[in-house]
Amino acid sequence: MHLVTFARRPAEDARSGARATSMGATAAGFGALDEGPLGARRLGAIVRAGRHAGAIVDLNRALAVKLAAGDAGAPVAEADSLLPTNAAHFLARWPDSLGAARTALAFAERAVERYDAPDLVTAGIVVARRGVRLCAPVPRPGKIVGVARNYAAHARERGEPDAPEEPVLFLKAPSAVVGPEDDIQIPAAAAQVDFEGELAAVIGRSARRVPEERALDCVAGYCAANDVTARDYQNQRGQHFLGKSCDTFAPLGPALVTADEIPDPQDLEIATCVSGERVQSARTKEMVFPLARLIAFASALMTLEPGDVILTGTPAGVGAARTPPRWLRDGDLVEVEIERVGRLVNYVRAESARA
Repeated sequence: MHLVTFARRPAEDARSGARATSMGATAAGFGALDEGPLGARRLGAIVRAGRHAGAIVDLNRALAVKLAAGDAGAPVAEADSLLPTNAAHFLARWPDSLGAARTALAFAERAVERYDAPDLVTAGIVVARRGVRLCAPVPRPGKIVGVARNYAAHARERGEPDAPEEPVLFLKAPSAVVGPEDDIQIPAAAAQVDFEGELAAVIGRSARRVPEERALDCVAGYCAANDVTARDYQNQRGQHFLGKSCDTFAPLGPALVTADEIPDPQDLEIATCVSGERVQSARTKEMVFPLARLIAFASALMTLEPGDVILTGTPAGVGAARTPPRWLRDGDLVEVEIERVGRLVNYVRAESARA
């Protein structure tokens, strides 16, 4: 299942005929189900096949319609209790919320293919991809845990001939998170901003002292990430946390692909392109410490909570290791693509160049 956080685009809503403040009376008696203000972030899923492939399903509202069709007494309240619209609340109720999401998506996918079903498209419950703006699938994680030098080739290019004996973890500020349609903004105070394409794992169950053999059971799903770093702050000034945590320095997306669709996170191709040049390429099996080991190691000392994000490390090819260094600059396009997970695309804008 490909879960997304999205906000509706008002202009597209108007062109599609969907009402701006409700789900529309055409949904056979479901017009009273208020979808909330335009611009509000909601939880959705991508339709994977059929005439509406690529469209976004508003999962909470789809579930409310299904419950109303079954004569539920308070369908909106029941849908809210089973399937939160907020990604953090959704992950806090994992895996029960996932079951409700699957029910809602299956109902919506059947409905859009049947002539006698509620018109979920006209009602604005199934929205064309152009009608929404995708946000980070986990807009504000509780914490972001990164791992340094987790690919041997990257460790060597950064001047470490030997891989570390245990995972070297660091924290990145949750406020750095942006989505797949946001810009990476280069601060005016930073001159050496680098890219780091990575596989991100999102925690779905609390993990404390979890053994390595059960660690992946705690993962809700995966997305692509870019661990953007101000190297001048990280290296020359010794400000590792600050250099990792600038605003917009943690793009995540485009969707949270549930763990059942990625049975082996250690067998995925990962690549990064900057303005059309392929700069990083590896397979996740090249990690020094696999994801299960990272979770077990971190959870031995701190609790990993639902919604926390683990950045699993970047392959060789970062800008700092090139001759001359290849720093991100205004107008660049950064693409991080991971097999079976998706492609994260962000433009780069220099702070001094923004209006």
